Amino acid sequence: MAEEQRPRRAAAHDPQKEAERKRLIEEAKARWAAKKGQAAPAAGPQPTPQARAQEAKAAAQAPTVPVPVASHNPGGSPVTPPSNPHLVAVGTVNQAVEIQADPGEEANLRKLLGGLGAYPNPLRGGAWQVDYRYWQEAKRRLQAAGYKVESRDYLGRSLDEWDPVTRGWARAET
Repeated sequence: MAEEQRPRRAAAHDPQKEAERKRLIEEAKARWAAKKGQAAPAAGPQPTPQARAQEAKAAAQAPTVPVPVASHNPGGSPVTPPSNPHLVAVGTVNQAVEIQADPGEEANLRKLLGGLGAYPNPLRGGAWQVDYRYWQEAKRRLQAAGYKVESRDYLGRSLDEWDPVTRGWARAET
């Protein structure tokens, strides 16, 4: 026995769903245009000058570095402006970089460097240790947060060119 073929019913025309669909398409186009750096067509009411000023003020107060979410900073809480922005980074004998800071900067350093495996040095207050492999990323985060970093190794050489094989403490056979 063959089943009867019933014609499919056309979906009922729903103007509310169609309007919602068009609105979503326009929003997606505006986001795409903003992402590409183009001016998006104006849709909806324009913000007042006071609202724009408040947005600009809020943007100015926001941190300049995206704060990573790490075990030491689970909420990704914002970094506060540094009260003492001068840091000294010293390459140590154990292939780590010790970052010496004012003890009052501990909360910021914990937020910025916690995801890199940095830990406070238990022997020196205000000093943090980070492995040399993560030093460039740590330096980038610190500078973006407003810190001024003076860096050198234990012999007074620059840390920017430091590498354990070429300038480190181990000699490798080539």
